[in-house]
Amino acid sequence: MAYVATVTTPMNGAERISRSLGILAGKVNVSSYNTTLIEITGITRYFKTGGIAGFTSGIISVACEGFSSNGYDARWNPTDKAFDCYYVRNIAAVSIPVDSNVGAGAAMLFGSGGGAAALHATSAVGSITMTVAAGASLEVANDVDIGDITFIAVGFI
Repeated sequence: MAYVATVTTPMNGAERISRSLGILAGKVNVSSYNTTLIEITGITRYFKTGGIAGFTSGIISVACEGFSSNGYDARWNPTDKAFDCYYVRNIAAVSIPVDSNVGAGAAMLFGSGGGAAALHATSAVGSITMTVAAGASLEVANDVDIGDITFIAVGFI
């Protein structure tokens, strides 16, 4: 199925914010995502086309408010004039060395009693490795319901 996106906005069009710039806010419901993007004319039609070097469709920026209603990350693609959508699939381990500045092999003990004293090692090891999670974004597959994406677009009018 093709990329299907429906724009809703309470505005009648892009609102002028300076002599040449306008802003448009609203929601886009991407009910069927496709990796072959189709221009979202419900956004682009309010901005100048052509004659503005470096700004496709006269749009300077389209910012999204966090994740879509179905939990996907959306990013405006200025070349295709539509939203690329991603999700986090893999969790990767990232190691952060913490040097205790003492000899290797010693036991790690912490002071008791709570408060700041509990955070100071009374004996230590050569280093500690802490593992934290980091996500890898992958593009959503075709025919996925992305849900509502709240956006603000700024461009030349």
